[in-house]
Amino acid sequence: MSSLIYGASGYTGKLIVERAVKKGLKPTLAGRTESKLQPLASQFGLDYIVFSLDDVSVIASNLSKFSVVLNCAGPFSRTAKQMIKGCLEAGTHYLDITGEIEVFELAKSFHQKAVDKNIIVMSGVGFDVVPTDCMAKFLHTKLPDATHLELAWAGLGGSISHGTMSTMVEGLGRSGAIRENGKIVPKPTGHLGKVVDFGVKKLFTMSIPWGDISTAYSTTGIPNIVVFTGVPKSSYNIMKFQFLFNPIVKTNFVKSRIQNYVDKNISGPTPEQNEKGKSLVYGKVTNAKGDIVEARLQTAEGYLLTAEMALIITQKVLADKSLKSGYHTPAELFGHELILEMPNTKFI
Repeated sequence: MSSLIYGASGYTGKLIVERAVKKGLKPTLAGRTESKLQPLASQFGLDYIVFSLDDVSVIASNLSKFSVVLNCAGPFSRTAKQMIKGCLEAGTHYLDITGEIEVFELAKSFHQKAVDKNIIVMSGVGFDVVPTDCMAKFLHTKLPDATHLELAWAGLGGSISHGTMSTMVEGLGRSGAIRENGKIVPKPTGHLGKVVDFGVKKLFTMSIPWGDISTAYSTTGIPNIVVFTGVPKSSYNIMKFQFLFNPIVKTNFVKSRIQNYVDKNISGPTPEQNEKGKSLVYGKVTNAKGDIVEARLQTAEGYLLTAEMALIITQKVLADKSLKSGYHTPAELFGHELILEMPNTKFI
C-alpha cells in the first residue's frame, strides 16, 4: 500500500510532492479542488483523487486504499478532526504538518482510539515541531529531572507561505500560551522577551504559542515550558499590546479583509530562499536544584525541512510495521536523533 498527500496543491504540499518525486516516490495526490490537483498530478505523472472533508464516511472510503495520509491542508483546526476520524474508520495512519497547539491536543485526545484501531496519529511532522521536539528530547536525556524547559527558534533567510499566513489569520485575536505546572495557561503572545545566543548569532526573541507547549510535554513530561521565536525588537514592542486589539482583530470582518490581502499578495519563499535559508534552535532545561543544560541546533530552512522531514517520517511509518500505535510526537516515537537525518544538521 502507499501514501496519500492531502492538500497537495498548496505551497508546502507542492514542495513535498516535488521532493517526493525526486526521491523516486509516487504518492497519490488529493484535495478539494480538481482544477488545482490535475495540473500538478499531470506534471509529475502521479495519480490523484478529489474529495472534501465534509463526510467522514467519504473520507474513510477514499483513505482505505492507503497506509498513510499526510495532511497538508491547513488551517488544521478546520481539517484535522475530520481527517483523523476518517483514518480511524479506514485503518490509515495519520500525519500532518500543523503547528497549532489545539490541533496537537485534539490529536492526543484520539490516542486510545488509535491504539484500538492499530494506527499511528502524529501531528507536527515538519518544522513544526520536529527540530524543537528533538531538542526537548535531547535535553531531557541530559537532565531527566528537569522541571523547566525553554525553547527558541529563529530563521535566517526564507519567507512565509500563503498557507502559514492563512493559519496565522485564523488565529488572530487568540491568546498566546505557556505550560505551567503541567497545564496549558493562556498568556499574551510576546508577554516575555529576551536575547538568545543561538551560537552563530544572538537574536532578540519573544514568547509565542508554539506547538511544543503541547508536544514537548508529551515527549518529556517537563511541566513548565515556554517557547520563543526571533523577532525584531520593534515587533515585540507592538505585540506586547496586542491584547488591547484582540476584540477587534478576531472579528470575521477584520479577518476576511486580512485574508483577502493574503490571497492576493502572499505566495511563499522562492526555491533559492529555501536552499539558502537556515533555522537555528536553542534549548535550556533546569531542575529543582538549579542545574542547567543548554544546547543549540542548526538545520535547514523551515519549509525545506518540513518537506524533507514529512517524507522521512512518512517512509518510516510505511516501512516499519512494528511501530507502536496511538498518538505520538515525532521525537517520542523516533528519538532525538531524528532531526540529524536532515542534511547539514548538527548540534552546536
